[in-house]
Amino acid sequence: MEPQHLRIDRDDRTGVVVVTLDQPPVNALDERSYAELTHVFDSFGHDRTTRAVVLAAAGRVFCAGGDIRATERRLAGGGDAGPRHQLDPGLAPRACLTAIRTCPVPVVAAVGGAAVGAGLAMVSQCDVILASSAARFGMTEINVGVLGGYTHLQRLVGPYKARAMYFTGELVEAAEMYRFGAIAEVTSPDELAVRARDVAEAIAAKSPVAVRLAKEAILRSEHLPVDQAYPIEQEYTARLSRFDDSAEARAAFLEKREPVFRWQ
Repeated sequence: MEPQHLRIDRDDRTGVVVVTLDQPPVNALDERSYAELTHVFDSFGHDRTTRAVVLAAAGRVFCAGGDIRATERRLAGGGDAGPRHQLDPGLAPRACLTAIRTCPVPVVAAVGGAAVGAGLAMVSQCDVILASSAARFGMTEINVGVLGGYTHLQRLVGPYKARAMYFTGELVEAAEMYRFGAIAEVTSPDELAVRARDVAEAIAAKSPVAVRLAKEAILRSEHLPVDQAYPIEQEYTARLSRFDDSAEARAAFLEKREPVFRWQ
């Protein structure tokens, strides 16, 4: 699928890929943009050269959520969604969010403006969230007669703040999201892109085997009780120790040199 609403920039030296949502004026998501995001993030599962991903957006708004006009067309029986999507209008958003969450390499969100509704849900699927001081976050669907997204929001801010945001449609500043632990770092608007790439490059410098196994272990264990989750992590540690890259990381540490990883 040739992207129309995304820009894909790959740094072959570092293995960092920047995926930029570019759908003026406010990066509202329609069936096409959901499908493009799903396709791109699914493709990283078949690509060993990608070591980390930055999810960014062009313009002053990160993502205004679902495209209301596209929703109106779909409800009226028009639009370009297929029959399956007509029966289940939530299918495309769910597939998109799943693709981002289960991406085999870490995804760093760089949020430079408002992320609302489906935009905030998309951000919540990322592994590390950076935001500029200009960013705002909200689940504003209730303002336009639809619902959805509490499931994702409460993972970021906890159930009771999430309920307040969900029922009122309020927008929350980046600094407050940081206080809730939802954001790893708040930057100035000018520094956001550089800092997001710095974080992605720091991840990409690690053993690609270790990073992918770590991501897989998190996905399998994060919602389980401790007595079930920790054995899964130990299982992945044992798997990793059988790779040559694991021995190389330890040898480089002891010899005080940079490791050379070979995906072995």
